[in-house]
Amino acid sequence: MFRSVSCVVALVALAGCATATDPAVKPGDPAYVALQRHDWQAASVALKTVMAAHPHDPYVQLDLGLAYQMSGRMDLAEPLYRAAMIDGRGVMPAATATDRTAGMSLDQIACENLKAGLQNANAC
Repeated sequence: MFRSVSCVVALVALAGCATATDPAVKPGDPAYVALQRHDWQAASVALKTVMAAHPHDPYVQLDLGLAYQMSGRMDLAEPLYRAAMIDGRGVMPAATATDRTAGMSLDQIACENLKAGLQNANAC
């Protein structure tokens, strides 16, 4: 059973997600549309392309990590969350969709996703 997972998505508030303005993924982009639909397979395909152009963007790392995690591929999500914990250190999203993630930085959200996916409170 999955614990609640947080994600970062450009300009859209999905359940349990932080919202932020992500210059790499814009409304109308295939990755954005797939994330909105919770089409994790399509999102992962589109986000891999975005990741190639923006390898250190913590928003993209979190989005792709979420797509993998929700597809049951925590083995692929874990390194992305760990990268987001470094690249997103201290980066505050503009808003969050849940009280649970309010006031959390991107690295903290990545850590929470990692803990949930690995079901290990000490994962970070």
